[in-house]
Amino acid sequence: MDRLGGFEDNTWINGIGSVFKRADGSQWGVNLSIYPRKTRGSDSVLLSQAPILVRKNVINPTRPFRRQGSEIELAVDNLQKWAVGNLEESSAKERDLPKERKSRCFVNTLPDGMTVYLPQFELARALFFHNAYFSRACLEHGILQNEFSVEHDATNSEHAVITVLPNSTCPDNVFSDPGYRRYLAWLLLDNDARLSYESISKAQLESGFNRGSYRIWNFEFEPPPLQGVNLKVRGNLDTETNTLLVYEITELTGIPTGVPSDVEFFSPKFYVPELSGGRGGRGGDYRPPNHEVDEDQDSSGENDPVQIDGVKTKVEFAKAVNTHKTARKRKKVGSSGNSEGGEASSLVSTEEQSPMGDLPSAEWDGLDETTDDMHLYASKFESFSKMLDLLVTNHQCEVERLAFRKLPSVGRCKMHLMRDDSTPRCWMLARVTVSGSQFYLMEVDTSDAAKSLSIKVVMASSEKAVIELLSEIEIKLLKKSLSWPKNYFDSEFGDGTHFSLTHQPSKKEGVIKRNSIARWSNNTYRRLLSYSQ
Repeated sequence: MDRLGGFEDNTWINGIGSVFKRADGSQWGVNLSIYPRKTRGSDSVLLSQAPILVRKNVINPTRPFRRQGSEIELAVDNLQKWAVGNLEESSAKERDLPKERKSRCFVNTLPDGMTVYLPQFELARALFFHNAYFSRACLEHGILQNEFSVEHDATNSEHAVITVLPNSTCPDNVFSDPGYRRYLAWLLLDNDARLSYESISKAQLESGFNRGSYRIWNFEFEPPPLQGVNLKVRGNLDTETNTLLVYEITELTGIPTGVPSDVEFFSPKFYVPELSGGRGGRGGDYRPPNHEVDEDQDSSGENDPVQIDGVKTKVEFAKAVNTHKTARKRKKVGSSGNSEGGEASSLVSTEEQSPMGDLPSAEWDGLDETTDDMHLYASKFESFSKMLDLLVTNHQCEVERLAFRKLPSVGRCKMHLMRDDSTPRCWMLARVTVSGSQFYLMEVDTSDAAKSLSIKVVMASSEKAVIELLSEIEIKLLKKSLSWPKNYFDSEFGDGTHFSLTHQPSKKEGVIKRNSIARWSNNTYRRLLSYSQ
């Protein structure tokens, strides 16, 4: 379990107060009402830790805790029309905590008569503060303009290019993760989202105030309308007054996106990795199972950011935007997973990279982006699907498409993403019946020519026997660097009950010529028929 340094085990967050920094400093902190008190320093954290700052959340838990509060779903009409008040006005607050009395809330009475107090910091966390970078950057005026250049395609309104500028401090993993890329495309290209994020720094300049040697601010911002968005929240419901104080937004679904359908991310630093067959250089040390965040030190930037679990918020957009990386250079890298290093430091930093930083860089991961986007990748299986159709048309086979899935992220293996553009690598499972015999065909997208991989065919007793093992097959496939796990198939289905089908040869690696699909179908039928006798 990842930990936050300076806090006791099982520390409860009871309240979230004002944001502050030293007048001559640059790091913003957040005042907390917690129990028990911190082991060192004031009861506060740096703004980088915003992804885990949720009321009634437990810092450094040593055991599972029951989630506090009532779970309620509500539909948003227009958040910009909600009133604004202070948390101290809510009858649903459980106790009077001085640090959070002036915390700003969006307030609205729903059609069913319930009055909702939604803390503005919590809405910003659920919308924007998914990692340390987006949390920290919200108070840097002009950060989006200074770190990203947006170019709309003059000839195609459904295409845009986002260039990551050389001075950008956005971590690389954001551009390699399809969910974070889609989120960033929304943040940069959707007018309502961008204005809302940029309103945070503007509000601080307008309503923050100096007290002694500190700059203090009661967090507030201008929300996007979020018209038609469904929120799933958890909070304290006062039944006498029918008032809800929201602790946490757990889901936002149906988020409108004024974003082109295809968004390309480019940086001169991006490259297409090519395995050299040697051992990897950096990254030879194994990550420990648990990490501790040290707020007092900057990160060194000598590693790809370590992903540590934040409070996951489910985010689902109304439209699936296709995002991809574009690289203009290739780079030889060592083979993955074979280096013999020691164990890396368990101490990490979520602060900005610095030449003086000593700790490995880390990023909270609080985004669970669940937009239904499988249709974006179906074209990758066009040749395979046409081959299956020809089995029906020309050979009277029965064909059922049983599953179409993305490969999951497994450890440090990157094969779950396409090598050329970091889009998800998908695979398909189909059942083909030939002369009464059933065959389960597994096809993985290798159109990026990352590796040559044949179709795996399994003869199983039932569909259930295969479907229940798909997740385990995915994991073992990736652990073997995109190779079918023969020993696993032997143990689960029996030796001699599985075999491989090769693809038709092609001049361009990873691409099957259209005019060879009929030949491919004929060869597949003959091979399956030979096993059905």
